[in-house]
Amino acid sequence: MPRNRAVIYLSILLISSCRLGPDSPSRAARDVAEYARATYSEAAVGSLADLVAFETVHVEGIDNSDNPEFQAMTVYLRNKALELGLDFEDHGEVVVIGLGEAEERLGVVTHGDVQPADASKWARDPFSLDSVSEPGRLVGRGAEDDKGPIATTLYAMAALKDRETPLARRVELIISYTEESDWEPFQAFLASVEPPQLNVTLDAEYPVVVAEKGWNGIFLALPPDDAPVEGPHLVSLYGGAFLSQIPEDAFALIADPTSELEAALRAAADGDPAIEYSFVSGEGSLAIQAKGVAAHSSKPEDGRNAITHLAAVLGSYEWPDGQATRMVRLINDLIGTGDYGERFGDIALSHPFMGRLTLSLTTLGHEDGYLVAGVNIRSPAGRSREDLEAKARDVVDAWKEMSGVADVSVNLITSDPYYLEDAPHIPMLLDIFSFYADQPDPQPISIGGGTHARLMPNGVNFGPAMPGEPYTGHSEHEYITREQLLLNLEMYTAMLVELAAR
Repeated sequence: MPRNRAVIYLSILLISSCRLGPDSPSRAARDVAEYARATYSEAAVGSLADLVAFETVHVEGIDNSDNPEFQAMTVYLRNKALELGLDFEDHGEVVVIGLGEAEERLGVVTHGDVQPADASKWARDPFSLDSVSEPGRLVGRGAEDDKGPIATTLYAMAALKDRETPLARRVELIISYTEESDWEPFQAFLASVEPPQLNVTLDAEYPVVVAEKGWNGIFLALPPDDAPVEGPHLVSLYGGAFLSQIPEDAFALIADPTSELEAALRAAADGDPAIEYSFVSGEGSLAIQAKGVAAHSSKPEDGRNAITHLAAVLGSYEWPDGQATRMVRLINDLIGTGDYGERFGDIALSHPFMGRLTLSLTTLGHEDGYLVAGVNIRSPAGRSREDLEAKARDVVDAWKEMSGVADVSVNLITSDPYYLEDAPHIPMLLDIFSFYADQPDPQPISIGGGTHARLMPNGVNFGPAMPGEPYTGHSEHEYITREQLLLNLEMYTAMLVELAAR
């Protein structure tokens, strides 16, 4: 029977306090890690460049395993594995690169698919690793999330093979091709192939992630409104790129504007220093663009939400009724510019270890004439999926009654939070991080994101991002520093020695 959450939290703290002493990581682990950095630094950077060049973005209607970009990456990974003396298995939507024959296994879980990238927002092609524009940084889609970890783990495994490290556990680098789009293929893989008994996912932050919030999507749709409108009116409002990115851009189009209206909106925009606004007047129209800062939606505080801020500016004017006007009102009433669901009824929630629920409006656009707002909620432990769904529907129902806008449809996608009770490798991972990052007494942490760690036995996350540093995955400025990539190479090598060697 599962223990209550307070006991779980205490057990994690107890595990993390049972540290392995001043000789951890071992001299053997440090020696192989030093060898890996000295031997494979340039190769790791080169392989990251090779991997970034594959535009492994999901295309609607095509399985990733049938996409030529994914197929080309599979060929590359097979050739690289064989070149380094590692074995290779192709499972279509998952590939596995292995080292050793032991019955016990250590899984290192990553993913090779990436989010879309708007090339107009990058100094250079986002699918060509840029080491020039910003010295010291390796800029490109997937550099941090999650192709950097693939490159470094490959050469960490090669270092163990080169040094003939005796293994008590077989090492398996498991690369999912659908982490960013659809988890069902990876779940099917785990159902058909016995997963390793011990697993480390490289898709989040250091020191060690033992808890992940639940990933939830709420889609609020308003139907078309073809009624004619005279005078100044709001024609459209849209923005955002995908549900797990804080939107950097939002746009509004106004028909028949007056000079007084434009002056009022400019004044409202001037009062919002968080966002850059531009106004373009046309023949009987006024277009407004809001530019914020993109970020991973699990960390909305790292971004500036262009959609919600533009809605706040537009809300300063009394618009005639219409589809876009109703959406502005819905956004301002239920979402606002905060990050924690402050206006969304009593959905706000906080957990002593996992932190606060976050709620972000991340996409807004037209689908078959409907204007659809996509809201991403990251919810900690303490509330069931059923309760969250009920609260969301109650909030919308109450708003419909209050606003008189009866035709709002609601669709939901919900998932449970992940909170690991314990795992035998947590103390060792903390010691490795403490040694290489020179940070005394690190503790396990929780994140807002959801990763494949939650699907694996004893699954925890170990990097690749450093605590206190911005997480750039899913942003339009994704990078990893060269130094961090090589530090990860050392830490991952030490990890493999400590967790897999005899």
